[in-house]
Amino acid sequence: MGTMSERVGAMGGNMGSPFDDGVFGGVRRIIVGRDWDCVSYIKIEYENNDGNFETREHGTNRGGLQEFTVDYPTEYITSVGGSFSHVFRYGTALIQSLIFRTSRGRTSPILGHSFLGFQLGTRFTLEGKNGGKLLGFHGRSGQALDAIGPYFFAANPPLRHFNPQGGNGGSAWDDGAFDGVRRILVGRGGRFVSFLRFEYARDQRTVPHDHGRRQEVPQEFVVDHPNEHITVVEGTIDGFLTSLRFQTSIGRTSPAFGNVVGRRFVFEENNFKLVGFSGRSGDVIDALGANFGPLPAPTPVPTGEY
Repeated sequence: MGTMSERVGAMGGNMGSPFDDGVFGGVRRIIVGRDWDCVSYIKIEYENNDGNFETREHGTNRGGLQEFTVDYPTEYITSVGGSFSHVFRYGTALIQSLIFRTSRGRTSPILGHSFLGFQLGTRFTLEGKNGGKLLGFHGRSGQALDAIGPYFFAANPPLRHFNPQGGNGGSAWDDGAFDGVRRILVGRGGRFVSFLRFEYARDQRTVPHDHGRRQEVPQEFVVDHPNEHITVVEGTIDGFLTSLRFQTSIGRTSPAFGNVVGRRFVFEENNFKLVGFSGRSGDVIDALGANFGPLPAPTPVPTGEY
């Protein structure tokens, strides 16, 4: 599946010098400098193409520092919000606060300037059109942070989203989209599925995402990626997730993992493959959804000349 980044326009003022960090693998940590009336500074820790981390800094490092860290790569930022307003001593509009939301449903504290826990100025929320994680920032800065905008992961063509099936307990999460799935572990806890581990493929790397609580020894289903893909996800819900079964592009079907009781659901789209999961979980898997992307085009078979 081809991937691309989506550049979302910056919010804030038009002074300062433009900056553009470009696109990275993801963001692990953000440090924000708080002046008495604006965000004076931002430092971002990105994952580069080698799997290592590097930083970018904008504005002037002064005032109190606040930090927001995600459990990367199993958690990532999906929304960039904040506020901006005209600051008289600078004679221009500046970013006053920033707030981030993650794939696990967590929301950061208000970073920057606020009053009694409330954001001041004009509020904004920036997200990708088709969902996806934060990959980089662009904007304007000088003595402070004048403006900020994000890059988000986007699928090309857009993904097919299947909304989570099940209950509304636990915490929400969304793994996003990868090249495919290499291995799935399903663990039971009594009557329900309590633990899921997805090992996704991204280029040559394997990226694991764990959800729920591991209780009984999990069962596994291995996919021969990139030669094989999961094309059907089916399961059952009885208040919580009770079972899962998978079918692949080469006609294999997994055993039924868990207890096949309750209401049945199926995620399937012709000529699409599983590229990521979403859902809700706490001590058990409350709900499960999925992201599907297009299957790769078949490789043409060369024909001989006679």
